[in-house]
Amino acid sequence: MLSTQHHPSQTDENRQLHQFLFWAVLTAVGAIVVYAVGWFLTAAPSLLLLTIGSIVLLILELYARWLNAHHATAAAVYLFCAAVAIFAIINVLAVPDFLPVLLLGPVIILIVAQPYLSRKALQIVSAAMVGLAITLTSLGVYVQLYMPIPPTIRNPILIALVTLTTIVLLVLIWQNDQRIMRVLQQREASNRELQAIRERLEEEVTERTRDLQHALAQLEAQVAEQRQMRLALEQQREVIHSLSVPVLPVNHATLVMPLVGALDEQRMTMVKQQALTAIQAMQARTFIIDVTGVPVIDHIIAGELVAIMRAIRLMGTKVVVAGIRPEVAESLVAAQIDLDRVQSFATLQDALQRAITDGQPAS
Repeated sequence: MLSTQHHPSQTDENRQLHQFLFWAVLTAVGAIVVYAVGWFLTAAPSLLLLTIGSIVLLILELYARWLNAHHATAAAVYLFCAAVAIFAIINVLAVPDFLPVLLLGPVIILIVAQPYLSRKALQIVSAAMVGLAITLTSLGVYVQLYMPIPPTIRNPILIALVTLTTIVLLVLIWQNDQRIMRVLQQREASNRELQAIRERLEEEVTERTRDLQHALAQLEAQVAEQRQMRLALEQQREVIHSLSVPVLPVNHATLVMPLVGALDEQRMTMVKQQALTAIQAMQARTFIIDVTGVPVIDHIIAGELVAIMRAIRLMGTKVVVAGIRPEVAESLVAAQIDLDRVQSFATLQDALQRAITDGQPAS
């Protein structure tokens, strides 16, 4: 029953209390031996009472140890504190001369209870220990139940009692030191773990920052590349636009604009811009629009062509239309487009020959 082995499921505090109760049981056994020997030598009733009190203390401590082994730690602590208080009262009633040593009982009780009880419970126990100290002092000063024990017996018993009490206090001090060291080690381990976590976080932040910077650099490079591609596309678009509505000089006074493919409003706007810009730049007197390559000219496109021709004439330039096929002519007539003031030719070759034969633009 007095084995110091512990169940694997016990906590550190539970094991520590179990170990202390082991030493307390040994102390109670020592007190029983000391008081029994003294009673045997003197047959003093006070020593018999002390022997009985020590046996009660031993029984209560063994029961407290059993409770602690079954994880009833708080109950074990309360029982041990009550046992020490009862033992101290019995001792002071039996031998008032033991009062100075017995006043260490409340101190032992508080030291034992402190790690295991809540703050409120400790306050109650502390108040009870003040009352216990007052009670012990009052009993030791004012109550004398038995005749004093001879000094030859009393002094060795007092020395033994001081020795046993000192052992209990040393065990408590050692356990508190172990508890403090364990807390410090746990804090150091926690600090090391926190330091390792912080270092990992710093590494992760550094790595993430580096990745973000790399991604940002890639994004900036992509943006710059896209900007260059957009500029190139715009330039290509301009080239394509220029190629889609080219203006070709025949001589210093004649320009030709061959139109190829389907025409829409957007392209007709480009035709107008290109034509007027080229006429102003070349000071052309004749502007030939070749529609041979245009598959269909509806009334909307025809209207746009007429508007372009009017704008060209307003700049003082003669407009010639080449490549009007029969079906185009029929659609123009059906749309009631007036081209009477516009000179037209069936082919671009005829229009060019006429322009070269005239030698100069028509007025």
